[in-house]
Amino acid sequence: MIEMQFNDKPGAIILGGDFQGLGIVRCLQEHNISTFVVDYELGIAKFSRYVKRSVGDRRLLDENFFTGYLISLAKKHNLEGWVLYATKDEMLKIISQNLEELKKWFRVPLPGWDVVQKFYFKEKAYRLAYDLSIPIPTFYEHKNLEDLLTKTIKYPLVLKPSYKEKYYPKTKKKAIRVDNEVQLIAEYKAMNLIIDSSEIVVQEMIEGGTKNLFSYATYFDGEKSIGGMTAVRLRQHPMDFGHATTYAVSVDIPELFEMGNRILKEMGYFGIAEVEFMKDDKEGVYKFIEINGRFWGWHTLAREAGINFPYILFCHMIGKKVSAPKAKVGVKWIRLLTDTPTVIKEFFKGRLSLTEYLKTLSGDKRFAVFSIKDPLPFFIEMLLIPYLWIKRGF
Repeated sequence: MIEMQFNDKPGAIILGGDFQGLGIVRCLQEHNISTFVVDYELGIAKFSRYVKRSVGDRRLLDENFFTGYLISLAKKHNLEGWVLYATKDEMLKIISQNLEELKKWFRVPLPGWDVVQKFYFKEKAYRLAYDLSIPIPTFYEHKNLEDLLTKTIKYPLVLKPSYKEKYYPKTKKKAIRVDNEVQLIAEYKAMNLIIDSSEIVVQEMIEGGTKNLFSYATYFDGEKSIGGMTAVRLRQHPMDFGHATTYAVSVDIPELFEMGNRILKEMGYFGIAEVEFMKDDKEGVYKFIEINGRFWGWHTLAREAGINFPYILFCHMIGKKVSAPKAKVGVKWIRLLTDTPTVIKEFFKGRLSLTEYLKTLSGDKRFAVFSIKDPLPFFIEMLLIPYLWIKRGF
């Protein structure tokens, strides 16, 4: 799988300097693992007291630049044999498509594109889940709008891109709710101006909001899980179709463990994974939504609950045996930068009371960025708010 022929003591190369990357840095520093941050924008991870080396280049997400650039960094900074950590979908794709070349220089915790594409494209992931008898939202396969309109459709619907690179940067939207045929025609045509019909996913809208949004997180070795946990993602920004989770709580739902492990094993997956589900209250089942094969925003919730995913990944890649305890239930994770405006909006909409919000701040918790031991990234992020708003819409 990985040729362990590197001589130097390895460290970790964090691809992406946003809060996800910062979380990886902090999880690894607990075990004195050296980190090297490679960023493509104004990130905060490099301001951590635990980061000794970092570089930046805006071309990092360019597939024609990525692999050669990383190899040049390995030569220049003596990073041969270091472990790669991806924080963006675009990186996931490029790494898996250039796996054999990258494995000559790094330890790469990902399978090849033949596996990654099975979940990278949402419609392929739905078909795989369906074949495994894992519940999925009603999924309307179609050739174009005219073909779609010939089908018997139940509203509300969700329109979303099969993958986000083409659509999200131009719209800052992850998905669109559709309540009737008139709206369907208008929204489909608007989306079709940006992406091809073959890339438009049309599925049922599962009601219930974020209280029904769950995830199973794990490090999977191709056959089994090496540590896993489940969480409910109670707030996101924006609330309806969030760019990212802002508040999550660890829970214990064995059914999600079983379904998540089943689909990962079927595809022969290897690496870190977040498998998303929505609970359908009408049918009383959890329905598969998608798989993320890179480090997601709230991954440090797992560390607070007792499972250090970045460290588990590192140990597995260097051939060191490691096990994980059962995750603590009721542990909370909050990203203050995006959760605060989300909470304010929910106050005004009457969907959240002050008492309810204060409860979310009590008990065991971990903040995405704020840390007494490592305070500078939090204050830098506050200064970057205008930049983040322009760049990402939040």
